[in-house]
Amino acid sequence: MTVAKNLTDFFTISERLECEMRLTRMSNGNEQAVASHSWNMIMMAIALRPYLKNPVNMEAVMELCAIHDLPEAIAHDIPLHQQTAEIKQQKHIKEEQAINSINSLLQDEHIIARFNEYDLRQSPESKLVKLLDVLDTGIQHMCCKDLSYVGTFQDNFYWKLFFSDSFANAFDCEPILRSVYNEVRGRVAARLKQELGIDAEQFYKAE
Repeated sequence: MTVAKNLTDFFTISERLECEMRLTRMSNGNEQAVASHSWNMIMMAIALRPYLKNPVNMEAVMELCAIHDLPEAIAHDIPLHQQTAEIKQQKHIKEEQAINSINSLLQDEHIIARFNEYDLRQSPESKLVKLLDVLDTGIQHMCCKDLSYVGTFQDNFYWKLFFSDSFANAFDCEPILRSVYNEVRGRVAARLKQELGIDAEQFYKAE
């Protein structure tokens, strides 16, 4: 009974990821849930698998996609533009406390190991999952109902990041990911010009 109770309690916590909203918007205009973000990453991993140059353990990739934001069920999501050095440090501490609290129900060190693996980003699987994490933001820019929710927020903070060469170059480790990013970037740039009159080329060299 205790195991069943703990598992059920865990499921009530993980369900919160369906209610925890991110800054990004979806094609119907609604905010994107953290759970939806993780699901998108899993679908990307499945679709990209045959084209990956570097071998990865797909079971590990799936688990990392599902677990990487699990602490946000308790610690909540913090938009990137709010993450000062101090807030990043606090975020890290809160997420460690959250994953330990969650795992007190599961008593599964594998969960902790996977979370730490993603946090350290040394394994091929964790590096791939991080790229899927940031690529999903671009996909949401491409798919969202309209781009006015980003607009020129904080002197084009998000456009300077998304279109910068440094952002793009992170995908060079996997040619197919760089190709997909280039396709997404082109489509977002076209929307940005059409909807907001902003020329994305001004951001390509931004750091």
